[in-house]
Amino acid sequence: MNGNKIIIAILVAALMICATIYYVGQKPAKVPTVVVPENLESQTVIEVTSAPVASVAASPTAGMDDLYPIAVGIGKEFGTDPSIYVITKSKQIGNYAIGGVTEKEAQAGGAQWWGVKENGVWKYIFSGQSYPKCSVIAGYQIPKELLESCFDDATNTLKNL
Repeated sequence: MNGNKIIIAILVAALMICATIYYVGQKPAKVPTVVVPENLESQTVIEVTSAPVASVAASPTAGMDDLYPIAVGIGKEFGTDPSIYVITKSKQIGNYAIGGVTEKEAQAGGAQWWGVKENGVWKYIFSGQSYPKCSVIAGYQIPKELLESCFDDATNTLKNL
C-alpha cells in the first residue's frame, strides 16, 4: 500500500516539474502597441511599445507601424476621443492587419480591429466584438488568416469569405 503512494507521489512530482519547465520556457509574444497621446494639440508624439519590453516614441505622421490612424478611426466611429485607446497589432499579412483595442483605464474588455495600410498609412476598416458586416469589408481583400467570415447584410447570418 505504501509503495503505491510513493510511486503516485513521485509521478505527481515529476508531472509538476515537467509542467514548470514547459511554462517557464514559454516566452510571451512581442506585440506592438501604441498609446495615443492625451492632448493632440500639445503633444506631438505617440508612445509605441513592443510589449512587454520597451517603448519608443514615434511621430503621428511617421513610422512604419504608426497605429494612430486606427485610434482616430475608432474614435470617429464611436464619437469618442481617440486618446482614450490603447491599440495593439497582433498579426499582419501584406497590407492588412488585425489587432486589439482597449480603453487606457479599462480593467477588462476590448475589441478587435481590422485595418489596411494604404500609401504607407494605416486605414481603419472595422472594430468590434463580433464579425463585421460583409458590406463594410466588401471593398477590401482581407486575407482569410485575418478574417474568415462576415455577417451577410441580407440574411444577417455568418458567411464564409
